[in-house]
Amino acid sequence: MPKDKPINTDAEGLRPLPKPIKLNLPSERPKPQRRLHEPDSPEYIMPEDMQYDFAPEPESPKKRKDKQEQKRPTGKRYFDTVQKAYGQRRPRQPKPLPKQKPLPRQRDAEAPRLGKGDRLYTPPRIKKPLVSPRVKRVLSFWSLGVVAVIFIVLALMSMFRHNAWAVYVDDRFVGYMPINREVETYTVHNDAVRHLSDSHRTAVQVNEATVVRTARARGNEIISPSEMTLALIQHFTYQIVASAIYLDGERIAILRNSYETDHVENEIQRVFFYGSERNIVASFEEDWEIRLVTVNLEDLDSQDAVIQLLNRPVSYIHSHTIRDGDTQGHLALEFSTTLESIGYLNNIGLDAILVPGQTLYLEFVRPRLSVRTVGEITVLEDIPMEIIKHENPDWHVSVTYVRQEGRNGQREVVQLITRINGIITGEPEIISERVITAPEDRVEEVGTSTAAIEVR
Repeated sequence: MPKDKPINTDAEGLRPLPKPIKLNLPSERPKPQRRLHEPDSPEYIMPEDMQYDFAPEPESPKKRKDKQEQKRPTGKRYFDTVQKAYGQRRPRQPKPLPKQKPLPRQRDAEAPRLGKGDRLYTPPRIKKPLVSPRVKRVLSFWSLGVVAVIFIVLALMSMFRHNAWAVYVDDRFVGYMPINREVETYTVHNDAVRHLSDSHRTAVQVNEATVVRTARARGNEIISPSEMTLALIQHFTYQIVASAIYLDGERIAILRNSYETDHVENEIQRVFFYGSERNIVASFEEDWEIRLVTVNLEDLDSQDAVIQLLNRPVSYIHSHTIRDGDTQGHLALEFSTTLESIGYLNNIGLDAILVPGQTLYLEFVRPRLSVRTVGEITVLEDIPMEIIKHENPDWHVSVTYVRQEGRNGQREVVQLITRINGIITGEPEIISERVITAPEDRVEEVGTSTAAIEVR
């Protein structure tokens, strides 16, 4: 069999081979045929006139042990098996014709117009409406109903919608305020507490809590946040966080804040300040302490009353044991009291004799607060000059001659003075000193001779 004989072809290309059928073919070889892709050949046969002659079925191969080889090949593998058996080759597929670009439409008015069956005919594009007129009529009818329903729903929602905040102070209704997310519950409460603190010039502790709930209210019932702050103040009960003055553990007075306590302390200490001193540091000898306490507004004291109370002197009773040489006059001077006070407290006369070991009660008056002040003072002191003497044996001892007068120097001394209630205690402490003018020595020449002087 020739190798160039096609097995089964048509104008459309290679078709899949059907299942082989065993036929009784003649022993003669069929006449060779031309390929379908050669239409110019005189022996060209149209596909519909072609007689399909199938190739004989190849002999079945011997069964092998390999199961993969026992499977019947299909598709390309089957064609390769047939080609291998009969020595045929697979025909080539015809090359597709190149696509021709459509000719441009003729714009000449005299040129004949193309019909619908022509190749270049393109029907005109008709824009279809998005919505048909019938749909438009239906939508316009239903749109009125939808709008009416939406309007009714919004009206009902506005009727039942919460449009205000109801403010309560421990279950006591205060009023309505507009809903504003920037003005929350704690903001209104803190504004009211701050207003109270500023008005009383001290810290305030409110006893109630503020509660806000959503509610429905009329327009004339709603008030602004500033008005709500003033309304809350009228419903609050509060206490003052004040500064209490304790002296030796005993509470003396209650003031509004720390500024008032500092003012009272400075006014009491300023009584014992002196203009000649500078950089004064003052303190109390007693235990002076400031504590924060919670009191009512009527428990506060005024600054002037506290200053007068602390500046007022206090009388103390002191028991004294008589020593040798003590007299009533001596004790009166020592404890700053009077003879009448000593006689009245001890029921004795002015001429009573005091026995050593006897106990007397003495009353003396001193300030309530003992103020210690430490200040600097500048003092100008003289630097004494030195006297230098030169002896002259030729002169009598009664003769003295001043060679150089000399003069004292001067220095500036800065001292630290400590006072208790205005009285200096201890020796001044020298901080620094500076020589202003240096001293000049005095030089004298004196005679040392004791010989008698002849008087003529």
